[in-house]
Amino acid sequence: MRVYIETYGCALNKSDEALMKRVLTDRGHSIVDDPTSADALVINTCTVRLDTEYRMARRIAELYRLAKEGGKKLVVAGCLAKAQPYKVAKLAPDASIVSPQNADKIHLAVESNSRVVLLTGLRSRGTIGVFLTGRVAPIPAQEGCLGNCTFCIVKHARRVLVSHPIESVKKAAEEAVRLGAVEIELTGMDLGTYGIDLYKTRKLPELIESVAEVEGNFMVRVGMLNPEHLSYILDDLVEALKHRKVYKFLHIPLQSGSNRILRLMGRNYTVEEYIDYVEELKSKIPGISIATDILVGFPHETDEDFQATVEVIKKLRFERVHLAAYSIRPRTLASSLPQIPTQTKKSRVLQALRVIELVGLEDKQRYVNTVQSCFTTEKDKGWVCRLENYIPVVLRSGEDLDYGRWVKVAISEATFFDLRGYVIN
Repeated sequence: MRVYIETYGCALNKSDEALMKRVLTDRGHSIVDDPTSADALVINTCTVRLDTEYRMARRIAELYRLAKEGGKKLVVAGCLAKAQPYKVAKLAPDASIVSPQNADKIHLAVESNSRVVLLTGLRSRGTIGVFLTGRVAPIPAQEGCLGNCTFCIVKHARRVLVSHPIESVKKAAEEAVRLGAVEIELTGMDLGTYGIDLYKTRKLPELIESVAEVEGNFMVRVGMLNPEHLSYILDDLVEALKHRKVYKFLHIPLQSGSNRILRLMGRNYTVEEYIDYVEELKSKIPGISIATDILVGFPHETDEDFQATVEVIKKLRFERVHLAAYSIRPRTLASSLPQIPTQTKKSRVLQALRVIELVGLEDKQRYVNTVQSCFTTEKDKGWVCRLENYIPVVLRSGEDLDYGRWVKVAISEATFFDLRGYVIN
């Protein structure tokens, strides 16, 4: 059977797509790139934001029409399928529905002559789909979280914490390196929880060190971890980040600079604790870059709350900020709270963005007219390399480089997001 798979969303979803492809090809099916030439269509969905949900709904409806007209099977998989199966059933009544936890059972839906619904059960521990985006390989180490954020719908799609054994993650990294990966991104919904379910303690530092010891020419990047777990692993995490094959980079979501709003969000830390964690990391790992998430326009957010967030951005001078306006998600407590007007949210996003761009440009200006070591990871029209702290450098010169090489780069220009420079001998 010819199967077309279309995936949206995060690295976890893309790993699930790789797992689906492996299962289907092992059973003799072929993967095709054109939905019109397929016998079965699989859409692997995302539901993290309202605009994403709208996009998913439109695409499911389009594929459903194509399936009905061409006598094809349609399978709706991923987070929207798990979190809102009723919405999928309304959009595509005959479509099969498969949750993320059942990605390795996709063949049951593809091969069945009737509608299949696979929404229960836990993810198979140790089963990891490996894929590359260019030469970058995100490797899921866990899914699920222990938090209960009032704005998050993804917890309904990937609720239960399932950590993959260190040996399995390391094996997946070895496979990725064999396929040509020069960057291994350890990813998950919250890496700070890694190992609690499996080893009864947090094991992220040990995981990082184990993957970094894989043979090959690559760097390890650590994905998102929530701040409430840092107190348990901070010292060991600092030591793990000092490994020569690990980027000096962490992604630690702040969300808001107001303690009142953090409590309404259901976040389990204070602004003061967050600041202490970041300042300690910066003191112990000079040059480390910190990425964060900021959510503005959350219900009940006042101008004072918003300004408190802006002040934290100025104080901690994040190297990268993922900025978003709050959007209502079904099945969340925040959706029942009084909402901020859309125009107010848009205005605050623009204000925050101006500060983020100003801080980012000021900090990156310090690299101009210096020579830096840079690791080559990407090539499109030209080469992109990464500093040891993961800041990207766009190379202006057209040298015949190769992936996975440290080169000396003269930095000639800075933007708020990246640096520009040329290779020197």
